Amino acid sequence: MALALVMLSALLWRSPALAEDLVVDGVIALVNGKIVTKFDHDIRMRPVYEQARGRQLTTEEISQIATLRRKILDQMIDELLIQEDAERYKLKVTDAEVEDQVKDFLAKRQLTEAEFKTQLALQRMSRQDFVRNMRRDMIKHRLIGGVITSKVVVTDTEVEQRYNERKAEFSKDSMVQLSLILVPASMSATDLKSQIESGQLSFADAANKYSQGPGVGHGGDIGFIAWKDLAPEWNNALAGLKPGQISQPVHVQDFSGLLQVVSLKEGEELPLDAVREQIYQSLHEVKFEAVFQEYMLKLREKAVIEYRNL
Repeated sequence: MALALVMLSALLWRSPALAEDLVVDGVIALVNGKIVTKFDHDIRMRPVYEQARGRQLTTEEISQIATLRRKILDQMIDELLIQEDAERYKLKVTDAEVEDQVKDFLAKRQLTEAEFKTQLALQRMSRQDFVRNMRRDMIKHRLIGGVITSKVVVTDTEVEQRYNERKAEFSKDSMVQLSLILVPASMSATDLKSQIESGQLSFADAANKYSQGPGVGHGGDIGFIAWKDLAPEWNNALAGLKPGQISQPVHVQDFSGLLQVVSLKEGEELPLDAVREQIYQSLHEVKFEAVFQEYMLKLREKAVIEYRNL
């Protein structure tokens, strides 16, 4: 097991390199005296390692994987900073509270456990990953909720404007048919999007050739998904797009993804009052995240962070 987790790391230092190259496990960062290990980092990088295993990697691929490694390391550092601040305020979230939150998540979206797992599979996420992210988000909201609540204001005018701009998304049973390209770590999602839009290849051909996700062999088609079931980032990325258009890159776990709107299925239009709370929560989440990023920047400025050999 340990061998599989540390494979490929040496490719970051040699060009070209084989994916089976090995490095010695160790500490790759210190955050206020707490460590981030290569072992834990490699667990997060496992999907990328599996893609590259056995291949001769180009200099460009090595560089792109190195960038991804640094991105994931920064995420792990942020998690340590959040955990440290939560400990300072003596904040905890129990397993029971997290499970209740997951059940509430499913109930609000009218998802069965099987449907939930299907949605997670589309995003290359396990239930364990989801629970871990849910716990982190709950701690995050408890930690900074009191600090930033007063800074996050969503007005009635903003809610009404969003409703008028995107009525179809807030209709009952409205759905969107999507195609997905889960872009390999060795490629740039932005560059691939440009190639498709310039006519160098079609979205379907690109999906069949490059995608690491579902729908390969079918042009990346992942079928119809209810707007209400889409992750907020996907929802925002698809806002206003017409059939045939492609979203800006979105995150799918530790990968970048491109979404294409294949078709739209309109549902029964609902009055504003029926979806006011849903729209409010959507807008609030976006603003909350912006303030959270500012908060994290301040935590980093105060922290003592030492990067070691990645």
